Amino acid sequence: MAATGVYLGDGPHMRAGDDRHPLLVWPMVIGRTGVGRKGAGWSAAKRLLLATDPDFVDRNIHSGLTSGEGLTQAFNEDEAGATGPDEGEEGKGKKRASLLPPGDRRLLAFETEWATVMARMKREGNTLSATLRAAWEGGNLSTLGVNARIVRDTHVGILAHITPKEFQAKLSASDMAGGTYNRFLPVLVAQTQFLPSSTGADPALLDRLAVDLRARLAAGSRLGQLGLTRDAAALWQRLYVEFGGYSADDGPIEQFLSRAAPNCLRVAGLHAALDGVELITVEHLAAAAAFVRYAVASARAVFTTSNPKLSKLARFITDAGPAGRTRTEISQQHFRGNENAADIKAWLDQLAVDDVVTKTFQRPEGRKGGRATEIYIANEHYELTNNAPDQGKR
Repeated sequence: MAATGVYLGDGPHMRAGDDRHPLLVWPMVIGRTGVGRKGAGWSAAKRLLLATDPDFVDRNIHSGLTSGEGLTQAFNEDEAGATGPDEGEEGKGKKRASLLPPGDRRLLAFETEWATVMARMKREGNTLSATLRAAWEGGNLSTLGVNARIVRDTHVGILAHITPKEFQAKLSASDMAGGTYNRFLPVLVAQTQFLPSSTGADPALLDRLAVDLRARLAAGSRLGQLGLTRDAAALWQRLYVEFGGYSADDGPIEQFLSRAAPNCLRVAGLHAALDGVELITVEHLAAAAAFVRYAVASARAVFTTSNPKLSKLARFITDAGPAGRTRTEISQQHFRGNENAADIKAWLDQLAVDDVVTKTFQRPEGRKGGRATEIYIANEHYELTNNAPDQGKR
């Protein structure tokens, strides 16, 4: 999705009110080192992209984000007398090699070590965060420093890889409040199988997929403004309420997800464009909503694990499976009677609010009345973070 959204260019787009949304999707792939298999996931996508258009992979996918000035520099074409970013006096009067093909404003920034980029953005005077916020909107980028630059009609996608611990350690409250990270869609990943003898996709299958994708990209890139079918418009009204309720004024999870609604629209538009149609259907929107719901669950799981007590409590409840845990079991077995009831209730309420667990009640069997037992059951999405890293031990 990240690569094809960039490949399609700025022709196909959506309108949300007066805002123009290019079909840019910025996944932040979050997985533990080794068991996350982030690199393996990219390898599969890259292999298909290489079979589809090797020139695009070679010329339009790059890494090394450092600053806002550096990002705008990537779009500068050959100019007589231009000086590259590190050339100094010796570079004056020479032509600088263009990073992108002439006249091409499509760039996919693929960063396998997003934690390094986060560290760079924290440096005093670094303009990368502000420039990225502008890039998500599409169109012109500018930096108004000593060496002021403006680049028009850019189309920038980002694919970021990071581990949960790195993300939690380097993300500050000011980062969330700044609004850069709500442009991303968090995608929590983990290894589910061991395939020691895997050789990847069959070459014949890959060729067929590449031929199909090449035709879809060519057709989709010729589209303009996309709309919704009548049924899809009705569904979008419901989804807008579902995804539009995350406020940047609330906690970190809500801040991270405050652009879930426009991201859903972008993903749906991407599906429609790859089908070569100008109207988004219910099927396109349903697929996009499923992906965004997974991103919502990913954000909740990542932020829950940043609190050690919440993380351990969630794991204890998850280990019980569908039977769940009672309040007594949580108090006596997990906390061994060392935490007061008010704190335990607050932690359980937080896990319920974060959609990590569901609170249910069970009446005593065989008799009427009596006090119901509180039972907490882990929701399905949390099992990804809880169980996947241990697959090799099972």
